[in-house]
Amino acid sequence: MRSTATQGETSSPSSKQSSYRQQHGTAKRTRIIRIIGRSLLGVIFLVGLAIIICWLVVVPKTPRLIVETGNVIVHSSTHNMLKATIVFTFRSYNPNKRATIHMYSMRMIVNSIGERFLSDIPSFTLTPENQTVLSSAVRVNFEYPFGFNEEIDPELRFSAEVSYSINGWMSKPRLLEIYCNHLLLKINASTTFDNTKCKVDL
Repeated sequence: MRSTATQGETSSPSSKQSSYRQQHGTAKRTRIIRIIGRSLLGVIFLVGLAIIICWLVVVPKTPRLIVETGNVIVHSSTHNMLKATIVFTFRSYNPNKRATIHMYSMRMIVNSIGERFLSDIPSFTLTPENQTVLSSAVRVNFEYPFGFNEEIDPELRFSAEVSYSINGWMSKPRLLEIYCNHLLLKINASTTFDNTKCKVDL
């Protein structure tokens, strides 16, 4: 009976040590995983916070666009049909003090009498508080609604993708829509507008 008791007493500490090592190893791995997870969450939170702070500090303003002139170059015309090239000259201005504006995939869209005409505009960049003058032409072919007129009143619109950059950080491109109204053009002549501002929708 003494021998049996001795064997039971000697096997118990070994079993306890093995169980302790397993529990200790599992706890250590769990602690490491928690530390890594918390570190990743902390990094993601700090990056997101930095982006939000940067955006709030910069408070990027939309670009401004002003139509300066419009020119209608007639190719042929009848009492109810006009074939011509319409050329618009416009000025784009960046009102931001720190953010640079990048304009991509820009298009000029002219609508008249239910007809839609497009012209592509090369990508360009506007540095802070800077401006650029652009010119774009589009060929049109549409009917007069009430016979021959000496003036036309087309709807002018621009679409583009815009992104902002500051200190190496750049935002994702967003769709920009620009609407210009009340542009009465003289046939076969150049029309100067009184700094007609367009509505910008971002």
